[in-house]
Amino acid sequence: MATEMESRSAEVAEILKTLAHPGRLLIACTLVERELSVGQIEQELGIQQPALSRHLKILKTEQVIACRKQGVSVFYHLSDRKVAALIRFLYETYCGDRHDAA
Repeated sequence: MATEMESRSAEVAEILKTLAHPGRLLIACTLVERELSVGQIEQELGIQQPALSRHLKILKTEQVIACRKQGVSVFYHLSDRKVAALIRFLYETYCGDRHDAA
């Protein structure tokens, strides 16, 4: 049990470390609602192409996001159900319409 928990905690720590950069967290939160192309992400967030490409590569390498190609366009989405649930929780807690006072 402890070994499985240790391995899971290391996995989650890596995801959180990847999301610790504001730009990468912003990209991930933007993908909570829907899949977006690189151009759509750039337009919505105003992140310039070189920085956006770096962040997307890191998020993809760390398996936070995945992509699919359609013609010449590349569309990004959150990689799996667990990652999506984590990011959705962060999004709803910190960026949602209602902010509960503690």
